[in-house]
Amino acid sequence: MELKQPKKLAKAVFLLLTFFAINLLTAQNQRTVSGTVHDENSVPLPGATILVSGTTIGTTSDFDGNFTLQVPIDAKQLEISYIGYLKATVAITNNKIVINLKQDASKLEEVVVVGYGTQKKSDVTGSVSKVEMEKALAIPTSNVAEMLRGQAAGVQITLGSARPGGTSNILIRGRNSIRGGNSPLIVLDGFPIEDINDVAPDDIASIEVLKDASAQAIYGARASNGVILITTKRGKEGKMTVSFNSYTTTQELTKNFELFKGEDFVNLRREARRSINPIVNGVQEFSPDDVNFTGVEFDNFTAGKFTDWEDLVLKSGTIYSQTVSVSGGDENTKVFSSVNYFRQLGLIPTADYVRGTFRLNIEQKINKKLKFGANINISTDKQRKESSNLDFITISPLASPRDEDGNLISRVAGANASSSTQNPLFNIQESDNATKINFYNLNVVGDYQITKNLSYKVNTLFTRRLTDVGTFLSSLHPAGITPNGSATVSNTLREEYLIENILNYNGQITDNHRFDVTFVQSINQRNTSRTTSTGTGFGSDILGFDGISNALNFKTTRDEEQFRISSFLGRLRYTMLDRYLVTLTVRKDGASVFSDSNKWGVFPAASVAWQAHKESFLRNVKSINELKARLSWGEVGNQSLDPFTTLGVVGNFPFIFGGAIVGGNLPGTVLPNPDLTWETSTTFNTGLDFGLFNNRISGSADYYHTNTTDLLTDITLGGTSGFSSTITNGGKTINKGVEVVLTGQIIRNKNFDWSITTTFTNNSNEIVKTGLVDINGKPVDDRSRNRFVGKPINVIRTLVFDGIFQTDEEALASAQGTLGGTVTPFQNVSTLTAGSIRLKDVNGDGVINDDDNIVIGTDPKWYGAVSTNLRYKNFELLADLYIVEDATKFNPFLASFNEGGTLQSVRNSIKVDFWTPENPSKTHPRPNFNSAPANISTMGVADASFVRLRTLTLGYNLPKSLLESMKLSSFKFYVTGSNLFTITSFKSFSPENLPNEFPDTRSYTFGLNVSL
Repeated sequence: MELKQPKKLAKAVFLLLTFFAINLLTAQNQRTVSGTVHDENSVPLPGATILVSGTTIGTTSDFDGNFTLQVPIDAKQLEISYIGYLKATVAITNNKIVINLKQDASKLEEVVVVGYGTQKKSDVTGSVSKVEMEKALAIPTSNVAEMLRGQAAGVQITLGSARPGGTSNILIRGRNSIRGGNSPLIVLDGFPIEDINDVAPDDIASIEVLKDASAQAIYGARASNGVILITTKRGKEGKMTVSFNSYTTTQELTKNFELFKGEDFVNLRREARRSINPIVNGVQEFSPDDVNFTGVEFDNFTAGKFTDWEDLVLKSGTIYSQTVSVSGGDENTKVFSSVNYFRQLGLIPTADYVRGTFRLNIEQKINKKLKFGANINISTDKQRKESSNLDFITISPLASPRDEDGNLISRVAGANASSSTQNPLFNIQESDNATKINFYNLNVVGDYQITKNLSYKVNTLFTRRLTDVGTFLSSLHPAGITPNGSATVSNTLREEYLIENILNYNGQITDNHRFDVTFVQSINQRNTSRTTSTGTGFGSDILGFDGISNALNFKTTRDEEQFRISSFLGRLRYTMLDRYLVTLTVRKDGASVFSDSNKWGVFPAASVAWQAHKESFLRNVKSINELKARLSWGEVGNQSLDPFTTLGVVGNFPFIFGGAIVGGNLPGTVLPNPDLTWETSTTFNTGLDFGLFNNRISGSADYYHTNTTDLLTDITLGGTSGFSSTITNGGKTINKGVEVVLTGQIIRNKNFDWSITTTFTNNSNEIVKTGLVDINGKPVDDRSRNRFVGKPINVIRTLVFDGIFQTDEEALASAQGTLGGTVTPFQNVSTLTAGSIRLKDVNGDGVINDDDNIVIGTDPKWYGAVSTNLRYKNFELLADLYIVEDATKFNPFLASFNEGGTLQSVRNSIKVDFWTPENPSKTHPRPNFNSAPANISTMGVADASFVRLRTLTLGYNLPKSLLESMKLSSFKFYVTGSNLFTITSFKSFSPENLPNEFPDTRSYTFGLNVSL
């Protein structure tokens, strides 16, 4: 045994010496080549690929376009390539090499991803927007939707939830459907996915948005609301590179309102008391009768002790993100792989979100004709939500969260059945709400070049998503006391399969006539199974929802559903004289949610484009680099129905049989309709793309008009039918808008670049048919579902606030009809006094009733962004200003209290200038302890327009000299401020959410990007 150690040591020494010898011989047979890659204007091109001709030896240029490369002693030439530029071959010399790449037909040769392939931007005939990833990735978030905000005209992003792991809503060109969804189709690497957040932001290489029917039609029924195409990063030919991206973010609360606190709240309570008991002398020193304080509230009041509930519940938040990626390959094999860890700690201590992702993209060339690719994506999400909403804003600041011993109490002072008096800190402690998602995605692609012009491609996809949700209320929680603890656990498994066969022929009749034809056959199936368990009566709270099987009352239900869609499509793209472009598409989709007679839908589309700048009469006009007119028409479908809707479903109905309760079933409450068919949207689009003065000014403008017919609508049925409602294809909407994008390259030279981009979107929609008609067949309103003919899809229906009664006589005269003959059944006449709100008799009939409600659209009239990108030497500055104009939102905290909400249940609210005898306000009524003196009116309808500095990023790239000494390809550190300021009149934490929803934040990020 002892003799073996010297032998092993000798072998190690021999191998080590051999290694150094080989390196020495290799070094003697190599030399160092350096150079710089510029464009035609001497602007550095970072990331250009430099390869030794005929080998896989290569590198990439740094931020300043510089490169250094060890090459064989006998190497003669270098090949330099960069996306959007012509490849260059240069001779290797002993001097520093300077390469000036020429643009490949200028900006127009930029490649964009379209359905089932890519296309030169100059050849695109539809409306397609390409997102600038540098700007999008400047947002520190796990929410990919938020990266798109303001980055593409026609794409509207609204905040869904600001809690950790929350999502945002995406609308492309507004709303078309009344009942069905309006969310776009998300396509990742050619395959549809359920959630845009299934991909880690750092893995994304490009994002394109298909907006008009001609661009969407290739995806048929699933594309009625637009398509977002996401392409992940791929390995590149050249040396293996390792990249590391890390950032830390601190989040803080923002708001533009104040609550009644301290003496302000005392005055509020005093005036509410005085409004029902004018005898109380509000001028003398406060007394219990004067302000109606009892118990703990009175003790705190006399001691001058106030509780800041906002400070107790809301803290600061933190985000951590680290990504490591490896990329590289040779002529035959290319690999990209990444690992990401993301964690967000919310403003409420229990709000937490953790995500880990792994991605592996492989491309393997088998021979000259055959190649394969595989993408693997695995992610695990864990989200713990706060188990209390933000109703703390209605709690009295004189209430205490803890008893005399310092223990949290379940209900605060003045406790009653209202949830507003529950102690939010206690609820957080005595409840749990957790979600875990395990996601697996595998897609395999095979590509075979049958002939020079004909190719066959097969796409296969398998995804598996397991979602576990558990909620628990302890036996001490106010809502868990009676059942002695309650829990719900649901497990949802969704598996999806897709197979596509794609045949493509790329041909050329002559130099002036090019075309390509694509045929696709596709089948997509999604299986969902769901198990839900509920339990009450727990012997112990220790296990939480994990102990649900031990509950005294335990029940489990299970349901399954299956959805399948089969498709056939064909597309022809034709180019004549490199100026006249035509695209024709037809797709046939069959969906399992429809009956056999209506299962299939056919959706055609056509588009043409004219590249006017290539005509002889404009070819020599140097100021015009691009001038392309586009025109398109097309149809797409929507099948947003739950499975089995056309067949009908049954519900559980236990009954007594033989003296015992047995399980049974009865038909559901919705009458099945086997005649349901596809919603169909027909869109006309015209657009113009332009580039002027060497593309210093460029942009696009589009106008679109969409008619959506056969809309799925709910119809209420009479009780004698045995059903509550049914679904028909009786609706119709119109949706139209204008989109403008303008980019200016203000400064463009070697050391200084400055560009500004603006986007503008105007959109409006209108309901033409609700599904209801009168006896003459004329479309009428469906008030029960808030749908109105001639009005937008999203609306508020409310009475009109018409000021404040300033005297008792004025209020009484109005109630008796002596002022304008007004009778007010919506107001309690006996409580109308000075300080009550006045409602407007809109139709002038002398009676205020349901007919005096008005309908107000809530969606913005227009939205847009102004972004700027400035580079000076190694410094970068990016800024995004996001604008939403003429948006409307109902704020209940300006209605339920300030229109007379009872202070017996709503104890606090947003601080406003309310009416008192000494302060005759004309904007907000007098506080009141009794029942509300008025219904909801436009006082609670607020302007939700805003201007927000969404992002401000300052970055610095280390110079080449330092990079070489550190053996690095790139090193960048940056600081980013998000939501630094917001200009809005909407009273909330954010104009996109209500005061009792999880608040949006201002954040500060410090990040680092390093590549080896």
